[in-house]
Amino acid sequence: MTKGEGLRWRAALLAAVLALPASSAAAQTTPAEPPKPLLSGTTSGLGWGIYAGGLSSASLQDDGPGLRVGVPVGASVLGTRYDAAKRTALLTYRLPKGLDARSALAFATNQLQLQGFDIGERSFPNASSARATLMRDGQGLDVQTTRQANGDIQVLYVFGTAAP
Repeated sequence: MTKGEGLRWRAALLAAVLALPASSAAAQTTPAEPPKPLLSGTTSGLGWGIYAGGLSSASLQDDGPGLRVGVPVGASVLGTRYDAAKRTALLTYRLPKGLDARSALAFATNQLQLQGFDIGERSFPNASSARATLMRDGQGLDVQTTRQANGDIQVLYVFGTAAP
């Protein structure tokens, strides 16, 4: 090993050590705070929460009674809204790289399938919209995704839909 290679190796080793958490033992023993929902409620007997992030596949598979949905990694949540009369929750987000309606629907339905929902009918009326109906324990949920002209994604969750 030449002197230059040795210095590069030491620099790489130092960088790796500095990248480690300050107290990895504390990080392993202290449970992480669960993320707080941006919007949550109970509609048609189904508890639900919309999150800005922090939802892992493992946390989605927990046997919680409600449903949890979020946005892809790297997405910025632009807003959420609930309409009690229509039994809908709307989530709007933006990804730096963009996302089409079909991919946004796949992301949303994957989260729900991890929580025990069965996917039923899917439709793709055009390039900027997609829709799926899901069921779990006799409770229906309709998911509609739309890609806006500016690239923003809107996901509309319609609670209490009829069985497909």
